[in-house]
Amino acid sequence: DSLQKICLMHGIEVSYYKKLFQTVENIMLFIEKDDIPQYLLFLEDVFPYMEKYHYQKGMKKIIQELQHFIKANTYGTASDRALLLDYQATLEPKTEKAIKLEKEALAQIKETTKENAHLVSNLGGLYRINGQLDLAKRHMKMGISLLQQYQLLYTNDSIPQINNYAVLLIEIQEPDLALSALQKLAQIIKEYNSNHCLDYAQVQESLGSICLITANISQAKTHFKKALKIYEDIWADEPELIEEKYQAIQELYPQAGIALAKSILLTKH
Repeated sequence: DSLQKICLMHGIEVSYYKKLFQTVENIMLFIEKDDIPQYLLFLEDVFPYMEKYHYQKGMKKIIQELQHFIKANTYGTASDRALLLDYQATLEPKTEKAIKLEKEALAQIKETTKENAHLVSNLGGLYRINGQLDLAKRHMKMGISLLQQYQLLYTNDSIPQINNYAVLLIEIQEPDLALSALQKLAQIIKEYNSNHCLDYAQVQESLGSICLITANISQAKTHFKKALKIYEDIWADEPELIEEKYQAIQELYPQAGIALAKSILLTKH
């Protein structure tokens, strides 16, 4: 129960997350499984938390465990089956296949509720990766208004979706809309969680990228600095993760230069 509570504390980072996930893996190996519905719920709550820390080894084990109980149709509700398909889509490297899995997940859902709104609003991000931008925009707008309707915009699971929407808006040349969506999101995270968590850092990083693309270099620097400060504090024991972030942000500068040159050339024609 206490591990489950930690995984549901959105916006609060724990320095011992590796130990936490190893404990979950041991639970899967050694616990006596005598209350399956409760056990499934536990695994379903831990998975998104592992995803946040990119702990793929544990995510794969959870999927195997869920499959073991749900596939035989002996246990699990339609909602459990939908979540399993959604989690499989998360780890699926082929976008087409991931879209297929998400559609199968949606087919399990007879009506949209607060509990499954995130799942229903997931499809847009996959369409974006697949290059189907019109479909992506339609699904993302619908998804975000669903999350708004159920007052879920401030929750941890909504953050990647709004981030994806902002990236899409940049791709379809609407950076101002993207900027405003992310500024609102930063405010929401600060208000409901804190301005010193991974979610807030992620949004600051995205804001920095948009400022780079729109040639607002000094503002971009400010956002990146805020993001890196949080990453350095939270990943104090993971220097390689901090180094990766520095590299990724440094690489954005020349890319933004190319994007900028292209947009100037386009306006000249």
